[in-house]
Amino acid sequence: MNSHRHLFILELVPMGPSSISTQQLQQQLIERGFDLSTRMLQRDLQSLYEQGCFGLEKDTRSKPYGWSINAQWRGVNEKVMSSEVAEHYLLLEQLLPQSVPSEVKQSVHIKAEQALKRVNGHLPEWLSTLPKPSLKVNVDSQLVAQIEHAIKHKRAVSAELYRVLYDEAHWLKFAELSFYNLVEQGGVLMAQFMVGSLHDKCYQMPVYRIRNVHILQKTRREPSAEQLKSLRSAINKGMKQEAIELVVAVPSHSAVNQGFIELGELTDKQYIDDKNVLLTYQTIDTEQLTNELFKCAHWLEVIKPEQIRKRIITKLKAAASNYQ
Repeated sequence: MNSHRHLFILELVPMGPSSISTQQLQQQLIERGFDLSTRMLQRDLQSLYEQGCFGLEKDTRSKPYGWSINAQWRGVNEKVMSSEVAEHYLLLEQLLPQSVPSEVKQSVHIKAEQALKRVNGHLPEWLSTLPKPSLKVNVDSQLVAQIEHAIKHKRAVSAELYRVLYDEAHWLKFAELSFYNLVEQGGVLMAQFMVGSLHDKCYQMPVYRIRNVHILQKTRREPSAEQLKSLRSAINKGMKQEAIELVVAVPSHSAVNQGFIELGELTDKQYIDDKNVLLTYQTIDTEQLTNELFKCAHWLEVIKPEQIRKRIITKLKAAASNYQ
């Protein structure tokens, strides 16, 4: 009965910037057959607000307090996560292979955190006793066969590659790619290739980030020994980079907290107050990471590690001096 009442309450709360007072909400509930005391409704609203997974916001600037659903809050194509959807996300997190893309893991982890709050921190008995099988990424065998055929017969292909540009993910069409090798790295099948007919650099990408491969009536490009050496050097350098624990403070409704900017594998989330959250990531210390953090520095604060925090401060001071 409580869950049904809570769902009904949330459905009556408007999206921001509109808001509704407790008294107005109480009257609407009474008209719909829920005869709640003011105190009980206040307790329900406060409980839903503190759970932090329904987008419920409280405006305390004046009395009576105004309640609203944050306009930027993203649910699962509905205003409230149902208990059934919550159980599905918790199950998905347990069955998720370790080798799937980090952005997928991060997205599922965030939804599972919301789901755990939805069930008040208590896993269903059937879910808590479920064994965790060892799974592998389900790579499209037909796709692999096409790439192997192109490599064997030295043919160029067209294909779409999964790329992140300006903080948004896209499948990009490439008119000509030259695959020349398939290797396994860390349990993930990787394709090595060159782009177009002029670009000299060699690349490596997980096969699951490739789709719509079409073999062309054209001979592929062959990488030189120097180009292969450059790729191996880049791979080895990436494998030797330092693993770090990154802690950042961001607004609750920022692109980072919503999972649209990827900083690594999210391992912890703590709410600082009503509007800010502390996120902890396991990630690799790279120049690209530093640049990404610097781009967000006007609303994101690096708490640790100290060496990255100092780098951002140095960049900010240099930027500020240019405008003095």
